[in-house]
Amino acid sequence: MEKEAELLKALSRGEHKAFDQLFISYYPKLKMFLKGFLPTEAEAEDLAQDVFVKLWNYRERLSQVENINSYLYRMAKNTLYTYLEHSFSRDLIDDMKDASEVLSAESLEDMLFAKELEELIDRKVEAMPPQRKAVYCMSRKQGLSIEEIAFRMDLSKRTVETHLYKALVDIRKVIFAFLLFFS
Repeated sequence: MEKEAELLKALSRGEHKAFDQLFISYYPKLKMFLKGFLPTEAEAEDLAQDVFVKLWNYRERLSQVENINSYLYRMAKNTLYTYLEHSFSRDLIDDMKDASEVLSAESLEDMLFAKELEELIDRKVEAMPPQRKAVYCMSRKQGLSIEEIAFRMDLSKRTVETHLYKALVDIRKVIFAFLLFFS
């Protein structure tokens, strides 16, 4: 932590070596974080680079930053929001040409927030073991009861309940982490 504080002070004085060290340490992490929200790796790379351009441009302010990790992820989040708002706004405008209502910025942010959360949940569901994933999808997406799922999958009701419980625990963890990060 002390080393990061020294790097931030050096960067705030315009030292390129400090910038290089931060870039090498954090660029891969930010790129992976952003890649989770974007359709292509190239977009994630571009946005991660944008974060570091902003970091350099606002380097004089860095002497006040206490935690570079939090600061960079906050910058990445804001850069991502701006990018998604522009991208989403273009798509939305195309889709809503005939609509009479215009979404407020707050509504748009809420929609982006919900879309991001939904994408994270979908990724978590995709990563579940096959049987747990099938139980979750039958329950939550197809609206089947525990009994119907047990019958269709030839499992006991208790096994279906256990799979569903574990799936929901996994999803709650994703939601908690998402809300913790974005609040």
